[in-house]
Amino acid sequence: MLRIILKREILHNLYSLRFLISLVLVIASFSAGALSFLPSHAAEVRNFEEVRRQAQAQMKAQAAGNASDLAVTRWTYTLPPRDNAFITDARERYLPNALVYSAWNVFSFQASGGGANPFLKNSDALSWSFIVAVIVSFISLLFTFDAVSGEKETKTLSLALSNPISRGVLLFGKFLSASLSVMAIVAAGALAALLIVLLSGGLSWSAALAGEVLGFLIAAGLLALTFSALGLFSSVVARNSNVSLLLALSFWLAFGIVIPNSSVFVAGTLFPIESSESVQKRVNSAFEDLSKSAPPGSWAMNSGNPFLPQHELRANLQRKRLEAEKGIRDAYARRIFRQFEKTRLVTSISPVSVFQILTEAGAGAGYVRFRKAWSDLHVYQAQFLEFFKALDAQDKDSPHWYNPAESVSTTSKPVAFELVPQFAERPMSLADRISPVLFYLALNVFSICAVFLVSFVLFVRYDVR
Repeated sequence: MLRIILKREILHNLYSLRFLISLVLVIASFSAGALSFLPSHAAEVRNFEEVRRQAQAQMKAQAAGNASDLAVTRWTYTLPPRDNAFITDARERYLPNALVYSAWNVFSFQASGGGANPFLKNSDALSWSFIVAVIVSFISLLFTFDAVSGEKETKTLSLALSNPISRGVLLFGKFLSASLSVMAIVAAGALAALLIVLLSGGLSWSAALAGEVLGFLIAAGLLALTFSALGLFSSVVARNSNVSLLLALSFWLAFGIVIPNSSVFVAGTLFPIESSESVQKRVNSAFEDLSKSAPPGSWAMNSGNPFLPQHELRANLQRKRLEAEKGIRDAYARRIFRQFEKTRLVTSISPVSVFQILTEAGAGAGYVRFRKAWSDLHVYQAQFLEFFKALDAQDKDSPHWYNPAESVSTTSKPVAFELVPQFAERPMSLADRISPVLFYLALNVFSICAVFLVSFVLFVRYDVR
């Protein structure tokens, strides 16, 4: 019986004007997104390659001159543009994409967008995830808002229930057929965009890309199921289709527009943190206290003789300054991360917010990508420091007084650039992508089941006359 209902409802959807309009709109949106992605991505790749070339040239020059200068210089690693950014831009135009480090410390991350917490910024690039979050969520409601109330008005609902069929099977058939119809539209749009990108030569097909596209379709399917369930709920709560539509639109505005774009307000209201200016003041205050308590001669400078005792005092003071700054800034970075994670947890009451989290993780993008790069850079920095210390230990002309800010009391010998460890972003594994979002995946499935269950209970008591 379920198969008959599915066939009937799917054919009804396919032959409807709303399906045709939705199909054209989604394919056009996906195609436009792909066409806009290609030139912008090519420009980003060229800019990144130029930045990387300049950084490597500078590092080679430093290595050829003085290994200590290479170690104390603050280098900037810029995250490369993603080839799969057409799936989701993951707000990366606002997220930090530059990580500042030396052999002695990972200092900070930088974001061009500014603001106290760049992770809370939103983006509106015409990516697959944006199209699904805004347009497809609305389409899902259009396919279900009158599934019950509309058929009651046309008297077809009572006619259908006059057959030997349970209300649960009928409602589930409508729910599943609407979701499948929407996913057919999404698949058509994704296929059109994918063909444009592949045929342009800007991207090649691979197993990794296939997995990322599949992950996106799964996340989109869950979003379609969620909004289809909300549409059914609207339909069984109301007694006519006009009220059902109004209720469905309210759900779309709340869950699709308002809540996903309220991150900055939620964070500032519920989880406020200090400003970066306040952090800098604390760093400056710590520096002043250390300078006042430092032994006389700690700021003396005479680079002509690296074995002068003043250089040891200076190195000790610089290490203490580094440790003080590192403690303050690392704590601030952790507060930024916690603020974002708590805010994301609050806004996850919206299925669109959960969808964005899932698509970012599936594409290896956004916050999960940054956190992995941030963690990997700390591991690399420790390796870089060990490399430098081993190099310095081999120089008998060095006093081995480690100064993390200056090159006056460690080796002044050059080093072959090929021997210097280099940092490069490592691809995210499947576990790296899935483990941070398992809770949100379970939350999404639970919300679908809960909304459908409530709709079923209401439908059992629904007066079809």
